[in-house]
Amino acid sequence: MTWIGHASALVELGGDAVLIDPLGRRRCRDREYDAVLVTHAHVDHLNRWTLAALNKDVPLYVPKGAKDIVADLGFREVREVEPGDHMSVGKLDIVAVPTRHDNGRWRKGDAPSCTGYVVARNGTHVHHSGDIDISDFELFDEIGEQFDLDATLLPIGGILPVWYYRMRRGHKDRGVHIDPDTALQIAKRLNARRMVPVHYGTVQLPFGPAYTAPWRLAKIAAETDDAERVSILGHGESIELKTSST
Repeated sequence: MTWIGHASALVELGGDAVLIDPLGRRRCRDREYDAVLVTHAHVDHLNRWTLAALNKDVPLYVPKGAKDIVADLGFREVREVEPGDHMSVGKLDIVAVPTRHDNGRWRKGDAPSCTGYVVARNGTHVHHSGDIDISDFELFDEIGEQFDLDATLLPIGGILPVWYYRMRRGHKDRGVHIDPDTALQIAKRLNARRMVPVHYGTVQLPFGPAYTAPWRLAKIAAETDDAERVSILGHGESIELKTSST
């Protein structure tokens, strides 16, 4: 599993791979993958500029209501999905799962929808949440009960400083990204053996250094004896997930 940058990740299990939320032509276009998955329609996740540079012969999966946004990009197959849908990519089993995030592309709205994904093969399960807002998080308990997660990719902020998200932690208005503390709590609710933080350090407004989000995560993980659960990666860095090739 490779963190490419921002929320972009490459998950490869047993030789089949999916590219999730690609952002950045240079970072993404030379990767080898068998499908592209998009979690929601915000421009830093469903990024037309990046998608236009990718391999059009692989299927593109987008949340329900987003097909028209990518219809002119030339992909051989575009399929809309919503939580509960199952897909097969090579020998990968992929399930769209619920998440908590505002749906709108340019502003708050009810469409397109949002989804997370669980990518599985031979008993190995990787979860990508997409973005998460300050909200109620019981649904992550349900995902943790449904899947035996080897790893989860969770956002630890956005493009604003960590202090801003921590300050807004009590406002359940579904309009603010979660902070590192909340992300670690969600990883525990998911009962994931490893957590890889994403959605920081790539798209950053000049209101504070980008390293504060992973620094805060490492600090709180050490204080709660969760340091072994957290894998903080650099851009393009990978962790190994064991699975057979059959």
